[in-house]
Amino acid sequence: MEPDAGFAAWWAERRRAARLSVTPVPFRELPHWSFTRDGDLVHDSGRFFAVSGLRVHGPGDAGPWPRDQPVIVQPEIGVLGLLVKERYGEPHVLLQAKAEPGNIDGIQLSPTVQATRSNYTRVHRGGATRYLEHFTGPGRGRVLVDSLQSEQGAWFWRKHNRNMVVEPVGEVAEHPDFRWVALRTVRRLLRVDHLVNMDTRSVLGCLPTGPTPHAADAADSVDSADSADGPDTVAVPGLRSLTSWLIDVKQRCPWQVRTVPLADVRGWTRTDTEIAADTGGPFRIIAVRVAAGTREVRQWAQPLLAPGRPGLAAFLCRSTAPGPRILVRARTEPGLGDLVEIGPTVQWSADTGPATAEEAGPFDGMALTGDPARVRFDAELSEEGGRFHRAATRYRLVEADDALDAAHLPDDYRWLTTAQLHALVVRGQHVNVQARSLLACLAAPASPP
Repeated sequence: MEPDAGFAAWWAERRRAARLSVTPVPFRELPHWSFTRDGDLVHDSGRFFAVSGLRVHGPGDAGPWPRDQPVIVQPEIGVLGLLVKERYGEPHVLLQAKAEPGNIDGIQLSPTVQATRSNYTRVHRGGATRYLEHFTGPGRGRVLVDSLQSEQGAWFWRKHNRNMVVEPVGEVAEHPDFRWVALRTVRRLLRVDHLVNMDTRSVLGCLPTGPTPHAADAADSVDSADSADGPDTVAVPGLRSLTSWLIDVKQRCPWQVRTVPLADVRGWTRTDTEIAADTGGPFRIIAVRVAAGTREVRQWAQPLLAPGRPGLAAFLCRSTAPGPRILVRARTEPGLGDLVEIGPTVQWSADTGPATAEEAGPFDGMALTGDPARVRFDAELSEEGGRFHRAATRYRLVEADDALDAAHLPDDYRWLTTAQLHALVVRGQHVNVQARSLLACLAAPASPP
């Protein structure tokens, strides 16, 4: 029997059970949330997250910055955990049909555990986080992946989550909201718009692209890859060279970034229903009231960051022996801990997309090619639905032109093998969340679901 034969029926039933309702409300109708004397929007418990201000000082040509803006401050380290187990002769992962207030289409496929510390310590006084015991404490199973990873540096202030893949000890029963799904099926479902959520993609991006997650054991010997560079070191440097290149870019970054009270953010105005840029701006902060039939807490209210338009994240790739190479960029974002991480070849958000053809980057046109023979992956996928309202990014993998030569690349671009990029992911806080999503997409089968 096909292992995932009942997936479609389960998913349809979970969509009916979710009963997600999201209603915009004025800020004054946010119970347990209030504006401080400095203007920051905070929860009464002092937990969960806050909306504060960000100030970036730097040269005038530093993309959309320097500027002031609101930013989500969430200092807690949450858990994004996938259980993986051999079933029907192949690896399966335990996924949750999770409703989030900012999701497009209501529910999406979430990791086994997707929880902030405030949630799993039950500050909300709701139900316990299911399956958490497999990721914490001495009784957990065999850990295959465990690394701290950043999230959107344009919208979060130094946010990190613990990305984990664990092989449990013994059998793990399915709750109705959870289902064991073949890893190959999950990778196939990445091609469906707004189905596999950002957190699942982030964890999948920490796995090698091979057929089995047990290959993650290679991470234990990742430093062995730091051997002397081979004959093609200009195009594909070894890990030591890559690390030095990334440190060089960080050292050259001229930005100075700090948080400021939200009331001091220049060029933004707060009304009863939103915090928005005076010029129209890339995003707004709004308030919503939420009801959901399948969450630990059935009703709540919270702020959300609402982007103005979908973004774009694209890798230019080359199909070469023994494996594909990927063109990456050392990308600067003000909310990242070290300001710079490895990102996609092309990355736009509502903040950074070019307004005119003259502002386009050197590879934007290639990434947006309409030639189907060169497009290996193309889907619009949602970003974090717990903090962002209907945030979406178009993810693309595009075969690069043969004329693209490493000798003519700008200094902040490099060609990497997938093995090198995965080795940097394993180290944590080296590869941004958009690039990790694209790594997950790189393993998606060519055929549509």
